[in-house]
Amino acid sequence: MKLDLDQLNFDRCEDEPIHIPELIQGYGYLFALEEQSGEVKIVSDNISTLLQQHEDILGKNFFELLDMDEEDWQFIQETYERARTRQTRLPLQVVFRNEVLIAGNPQDFYAVLYSSGSYQVLEIEPATKFRQTYSAKHYIKLYSMNVAPKFKTFKSLETMAREIVETIRYISEMERVVLYRFNEDGTGKVIAETKHDDLDSYLDLYYPASDIPQQARELYKINWVRLVPDVDLPSARLIPTVEDSDREPLDLTHSILRSLSPIHQQYVRNQGLKASMSFSLVTHNQLWGMISCHSREPRYIEQNVRLECESLCQLFSWHLYAKEEEIYFEKQQNLERAINQMLEKTSLDNSAVKVFQENEAEVLDLMDADGFMFFSKPQNITLGTIPEAQILPELIRLMNQQEGEPFYSAKITDEISDEAALNGIKGVLLLPLFEQKNYFTAWFRTERQEKMKWAGVPQEKSAVGSKRERLTPRTSFKIHEQVITGKSKDWDQNDVDMAGRFNRVFMAHALDTQEQMSNNLSELEENDRYKNEFLATLAHELRNPLSPLATGLSLLEKGPLPAQQTKVVNTMKRQVNHMTQMIEDLMDISRITRGKIRLEKEQLTAQAVVQNAVEVCAELIDDKRHTLSLDLPEDPLWVYGDEMRLTQILTNLLNNAAKYTDPGGEIQVAVHQQEDAVCFRVVDNGIGIPPEQIDLIFTMFTQMDAFANRSKGGLGIGLPLVKRLVNLHDGEIFAKSVGADQGSAFEVLLPLAASLDKESAGDVPTSSDAQETGTKLLIVDDNEDNVLMFELLLESLGYEIRTASNGTEAIAVFREFQPNIALLDIGLPDINGYELCQHLRSLPEGKNTVFFSQSGWGDEKAFQTARESGFAAHFVKPVDHDVLIKALQEGSRRLRRA
Repeated sequence: MKLDLDQLNFDRCEDEPIHIPELIQGYGYLFALEEQSGEVKIVSDNISTLLQQHEDILGKNFFELLDMDEEDWQFIQETYERARTRQTRLPLQVVFRNEVLIAGNPQDFYAVLYSSGSYQVLEIEPATKFRQTYSAKHYIKLYSMNVAPKFKTFKSLETMAREIVETIRYISEMERVVLYRFNEDGTGKVIAETKHDDLDSYLDLYYPASDIPQQARELYKINWVRLVPDVDLPSARLIPTVEDSDREPLDLTHSILRSLSPIHQQYVRNQGLKASMSFSLVTHNQLWGMISCHSREPRYIEQNVRLECESLCQLFSWHLYAKEEEIYFEKQQNLERAINQMLEKTSLDNSAVKVFQENEAEVLDLMDADGFMFFSKPQNITLGTIPEAQILPELIRLMNQQEGEPFYSAKITDEISDEAALNGIKGVLLLPLFEQKNYFTAWFRTERQEKMKWAGVPQEKSAVGSKRERLTPRTSFKIHEQVITGKSKDWDQNDVDMAGRFNRVFMAHALDTQEQMSNNLSELEENDRYKNEFLATLAHELRNPLSPLATGLSLLEKGPLPAQQTKVVNTMKRQVNHMTQMIEDLMDISRITRGKIRLEKEQLTAQAVVQNAVEVCAELIDDKRHTLSLDLPEDPLWVYGDEMRLTQILTNLLNNAAKYTDPGGEIQVAVHQQEDAVCFRVVDNGIGIPPEQIDLIFTMFTQMDAFANRSKGGLGIGLPLVKRLVNLHDGEIFAKSVGADQGSAFEVLLPLAASLDKESAGDVPTSSDAQETGTKLLIVDDNEDNVLMFELLLESLGYEIRTASNGTEAIAVFREFQPNIALLDIGLPDINGYELCQHLRSLPEGKNTVFFSQSGWGDEKAFQTARESGFAAHFVKPVDHDVLIKALQEGSRRLRRA
């Protein structure tokens, strides 16, 4: 039997009205009855082989043909009503009266009953033998007892699908049974197969979407079982025909006898098959896949067995769906565990983003991706392979087109033409974070070539070909291998959901970043206010000592004032020291901030540190008539630190206590061991600290009540400096105060060090008053006042002095004078002090000269460059005279020893 395409009244397969063919397959019979009366309105013309009075059947009551009682009739009506309301078909068994049948026909028939328009439709097939009926029931029962419980142990869909096709093949006795899963594009892939050994395998084959037109897929969702026992079996027409009557075509959507489309019939023949059977796998009203059975010989499967298999296949559908969900949730759980394990590594100093960057390979592997990007205005975070920056606007455009939904493509070159800027990326998955701000995360995949095996040539039929070309069913089923290039691995819903979990992490990060930026902005505004106040305070504090200095100079210029000179000089010294201390504090803050401060750590007793600080502050405490009480332990408590810096810490706290306590106040200093730490405690009964300012006192550029009446001056950097010095010693500092006028308490905790058993070496005594008669010293500085002061000071100590104001002059004087010691300023107008030192040392006259440098720069680089240039020591302006004199004396001794 050959397909005659010219007789078909449609142009495309998808246009074929397959639900109203007006034909059924000839292995059964159809009766369409009037709903209320049961009169036969339509029959299949093959009843001529079943009923004796078939010519007069139309208009007769169908139920009069049956051997039944009132109860049977009532059951049939109830069944029909259930089928009609549920929009399905239901099984029955009917028995004909023997006298109405043509001899040789059985009386018992299996039937299905369904509603079609205004008709009650019965389709009947001869009942099978007892053994055939119950063999299927037995196997299904055994399956439910033995196989179904094992589904939980299966690790993949393919393993489960294999069990399913084995079951169907056993029941159906077909030569081949395959299970294929539909893809999103309508193609199908065979994921399980069982067959005769002499058949080629279809496992892993892809079937084109055109093999099952869309209207056929819709029917498969409603009608789950389909048998073709013999592809060459003549069809039976429905009578009266549409042409011979005024009726509409009978809708056979629920029919199990509906005839094949002539195109599909030829398709089956082209495969070399005589019989086929299919079962739909449907979940959530979606066609998940199909089970297809093939035979090269005619094979009739009894109606009740098919219906049993239909029910079984729905069980299969939900088992497959459940396994798919189980695998999905297992992946989700694995992802969740992996993300949580990474998040456990986060801390205040180690953000989630930083952890993800440190675990780049694991993150990309979890998503089976080659690159990742988190895009926001404050920052972009990237992993692996990503496109160039010029692609960003295109990604934002694609994301905005989705109106808040994810965008994904396995072939992004269809959307973005600049392939070079894509850096080999073919697949993109975009998920919005904040749509209104164009924040998003993006995952990228590079090209992954894929080999696909097709049952035939995928592009065998052309959509723009002639009618004959379009409707001719596929003739080739030879396995065709196709290499897919130019695209990435496809993204699926599992990828989207997994990316969504990562999105939540970066959503939290974006919100944290936004909050931090807001806080930082507020903090910057506050710091800007503090900075302006600080600069005003700095100007004020620097002007304060300048006034008595200027006044003192005026007094000294007027001539000798023996009675007042000592007082004036001491006042000027005190103001210079005050200015020097402010500048030193500023320099210390700068050094600590840049990590350039140097600590000369040694083992010290806490008691010695306190005594040093008390000596420094004694004059201020006495001037304000404060009572100072010390509570120090008898046994030494050892700390490991820089003596000068630890003294500076305690001095600062004592100075604050003295300054911010009204005259005649009380100050207590106590030291005790607190577990594995040494606690220094300074307590006063002064003005106290308001609760709202406790957290601010260690902040740079702040000073409590900076412009209030009770302000005691200062830059507000003392306590921030103290805190940073304490931190450098691995310690902690705490401030406590009940409130205003309730006094303050400061506690410094430093690690307890081991006791020092050996005696410390004694210091080499030196005297700044020692005379250096005969020692020649060259001073080079372009600041005339600075040169004059050094010249007067050092001449008074016996040094023979010569001076120069620039590098050229210094070289000439050096050759003539041949000094023992040279003190060079670094910032000279023609040549810097480093270069000058190197040049002078290279001269024959410089072989026995000790060089010292001075500069306003006191960072590590300044000291290192001085050493590398040949200076014995470097001094930071303003130079401490005692320190300078000791260094010069040591230089003189080195020359004498040489």
